[in-house]
Amino acid sequence: MAYLLKEFAPENSIDSQNDIPKKWERFDDVGIIPQGSFGDSAWSAIPERRLWEVVADSLGVSRLYMKGEVRGGKRRPEIECLFGAEKGSWVVRKENGIYFGYDIEESMWSAGNVNERKRMGDIVSTGEVVLDLFAGIGYYTIPILKSDSSIKVISCEWNIPSVEALEWNLKRNKCQSRCSILIGDCLETVPKMDLLVDRVVMGLLPDSTFAIQVATNALSDKGGFIHMHGLSPSKGYSNQCQEWLEIMSDTTNDLKVREASITRVKSYAPNWDHVVLNVELTPNFDNIRE
Repeated sequence: MAYLLKEFAPENSIDSQNDIPKKWERFDDVGIIPQGSFGDSAWSAIPERRLWEVVADSLGVSRLYMKGEVRGGKRRPEIECLFGAEKGSWVVRKENGIYFGYDIEESMWSAGNVNERKRMGDIVSTGEVVLDLFAGIGYYTIPILKSDSSIKVISCEWNIPSVEALEWNLKRNKCQSRCSILIGDCLETVPKMDLLVDRVVMGLLPDSTFAIQVATNALSDKGGFIHMHGLSPSKGYSNQCQEWLEIMSDTTNDLKVREASITRVKSYAPNWDHVVLNVELTPNFDNIRE
């Protein structure tokens, strides 16, 4: 990269080196650089097409994107295509033997959730029926289905591009026959189904407490497990856990908490972590459902 500055803006060659990203993401033919990369005014002296072509070539990719934030209830990413737009925005990742295809401009992906995706596939049990309330492209649905051929998943999603990606991923990973997709707001679709599931995944940030009642009502009379994603102060897991458990207890008289634990997924922001509250609920025999 230094030779570009020397060619087009030699007076800024040294000061702008801090602008070059020290980390990036690469998969398939796609490279993703962090927001703010090459933001110094010195880079504007280089023809834009030439700059991004050289960056893409340096990373060994034919498509280059700059990552932004994920915003809105449908979790659409703000991501900018810098080079290779003519190749389209459909991308395919392979992780732990599973293929995930999606439109990179319409559906989000968090590389930092890799261990949690694997964990979901590891902890489910034979014959379970699992409800994935915020399925997206199948981040947790697919690993769960691939873990055992006897498991079934009901996946909820309201972002149509993500639904299309989920359908593609189910077929690509040969598990479409064991998944039912509920399209729309899970707060509306799930209560209409009269479900009795063994486990509920609530993989939504920054907060998914608004769907706790939907989750607890979907569990069978024998109880089950809930995995609720959220944000917690890095040094305050126990307090945050207690707060969430109190909300959960207030939503149901039929089930009670038997066991709870917190799993750290990743750092989310300074002093804040992305965590998962894992809860096992069992029948509260003092308040049997009528």
